[in-house]
Amino acid sequence: MHPQVQVIRSAADLRMEIGRHSPQIKVIAIDIFNTVLERDTVTIEDCQKMLARRIVRTLMDRFDIDRTIEDIIELFKKIENNSEHSAMNAQALNPSRFSGFAETLANDLINSDHVRIAALTERINVHMLAVETEIFFVRLDIAKILEWLNYQKIRLIAISDMSFDPTHLQNIFAHQGSVVHFDHIYVYPPHNSVNQSQQFFKALLQQQELHPHELFYIRSARPSNARVPATMSIPTVIYEDIAYSRQTQTIRIYRHLAQKNAYWRGRHLMQLIRPAAARSFHFNYGYEILGPIYATFILGVIEEVKKHHIKRVFFLAREGELFMKLFNELCPDFFEPDQIPSAHYLYVSRQSTAAAAAHRGLSHEVAITPLLNPKQQGWHSIFQAFNLPPDAFTSVCRNHGYPEIRQPIADWESVQFREMLDDGDFQTTVRQHAEKNWRLLQQYLIQQQFFTEKKIAIVDIGWNGTSQKFLQEAFGQDENYPHVMGLYFGFIGGRKYQFDSKKNTLLGILCDERNKTRPGDIFSRFEEIFEEGARALHPTTIGYQFDQQSDTIIPIFKPPSGDPGNIESTNNHRIAEIQAGVLDFTSEFARAIDLTGYRLDDIKPFILTLAERAVAFPTAEECSQLMQLEHSEDFGTENTMNFQHEKFNNRSVLLKPRNFIRTLKNANWKYGTVASLGFPGFNTILRLYDLFKSK
Repeated sequence: MHPQVQVIRSAADLRMEIGRHSPQIKVIAIDIFNTVLERDTVTIEDCQKMLARRIVRTLMDRFDIDRTIEDIIELFKKIENNSEHSAMNAQALNPSRFSGFAETLANDLINSDHVRIAALTERINVHMLAVETEIFFVRLDIAKILEWLNYQKIRLIAISDMSFDPTHLQNIFAHQGSVVHFDHIYVYPPHNSVNQSQQFFKALLQQQELHPHELFYIRSARPSNARVPATMSIPTVIYEDIAYSRQTQTIRIYRHLAQKNAYWRGRHLMQLIRPAAARSFHFNYGYEILGPIYATFILGVIEEVKKHHIKRVFFLAREGELFMKLFNELCPDFFEPDQIPSAHYLYVSRQSTAAAAAHRGLSHEVAITPLLNPKQQGWHSIFQAFNLPPDAFTSVCRNHGYPEIRQPIADWESVQFREMLDDGDFQTTVRQHAEKNWRLLQQYLIQQQFFTEKKIAIVDIGWNGTSQKFLQEAFGQDENYPHVMGLYFGFIGGRKYQFDSKKNTLLGILCDERNKTRPGDIFSRFEEIFEEGARALHPTTIGYQFDQQSDTIIPIFKPPSGDPGNIESTNNHRIAEIQAGVLDFTSEFARAIDLTGYRLDDIKPFILTLAERAVAFPTAEECSQLMQLEHSEDFGTENTMNFQHEKFNNRSVLLKPRNFIRTLKNANWKYGTVASLGFPGFNTILRLYDLFKSK
């Protein structure tokens, strides 16, 4: 290789080499493709499938035309064979390089209807522009150097082996957060022979009014005729980052594995996610653990919403606030812009819906819900959960043998308990106090257009579908009550509510105990982290009131004094960091899903494995950090789960087996408790025991 050609292996070395030549440099020329811009997908076929998926969606959703991805790709090939459109090559899918391609494709798909052809042509052009923006990414190491050069007032020119719209190039940089200005874009000659390359660089020097040593040329090793600029005394460097080359090879390996075995599709998808800049533990945990899990859940939600043609989706407080943000981030890749379902955030909770559900009285099925909490305080918990004043029930409680209402109730199937529920005075008092709560919630739901569609979806963390049950109890008898499709992160089903199947559908997206999927059961082993990671920073909704200023019904939030020690607010900064990581990940997830076309069933097996790793086999840092979180309970009790009390601070506890077993038995996150011992293999033993026991 010519002595003036330097091979650079890192961004730091490249900056040093530029600095060495800086006294004489007036212009830096850089190859755009493979040096600055890389293509995420491995083959042009991947790019074509990505474009075809978008076109198929538009045909079905906007024009009611049913075509397959394979049909569209066949039409691509047909158009490629036409010399007029031969510019569709292996580099990219840029509409500026094949004028008329979209119109030709639209004509092949829609015959004789000029208005529809024009509309489809416009959508195809939009899709091609979006695909090209998606498939290329700016290498951050190079982008930082180019930004630095712009700041140094050194002129930059781009060299490409295809015609490229400069504005579109700037858009690609801007799309990824980089601001780089190129003075000009030069295009290589079509065949790029040695003679043509020489003529190309001579013309470049003349147009820029440069001597050879005043131009600094950066390129990758992939273009041909590497020696030509160097033989013309133009300082030339080849930039080949070893770490990036390894990453690219790894992606190819996982892509190959994904084609052979469906399990690897999730791993392949994750390999396409670009690493985030290191931040706090909680941000990283959101990006690397909870982000993939939450985003996969919302992918499943979108698939169900699209499958059932649901036009209105309600996200229930408080986890729904984050879930709605993820939904809005991902939806544009699955719906035509004018057909994206409307998303609404509902300030509802188990407590606010329970207060309305009691307006027709308390059934045994509903009344015992607060008693399922191991820290329940008997009738006091019931009154608290259903927003009933305890003083109003003092005499009836005493009449039925409950002089102390805070006494835990161990047997809620007893004759004594049922007789109190059957007491006419008791039920009359319940209905009187619940009536106001029912009317306020009804007005709030009308205000939020809850009753305007025949079928709606509600999205929530789930577990038992309690809020959906209470909504049914409160309003299910109304003629305009919609069919409610409950789309839940997980449906554990430990509380077996009776639902009217004509009015309700319940589906656990990531885990559904009715299907007994392994390792989907892992979510029930640490529900709190998935709730805490997604919860909104505003307090729990406990009721509603009329606001005269806005003339609307607004939520009433649980006061800080209702949260022992205001625990939640002390953890809010950690939750905010987790959610920042989740949101950043979801942006990358959207791109990776678009690149691959993977669906929930493709990536779910791997994501469940990731969840199992996170819950059952936490690292020492994860165990330490997550057990600092405190989970506030607010339905029938004001207890707080303090995971610090569940830690083993030293291994001497093993010398006291009874204490060890008692602590482990009462722990909410048993795997975290065992991991706090720091003994390798203990969590594996616990997991095997857990799986055996739950068969």
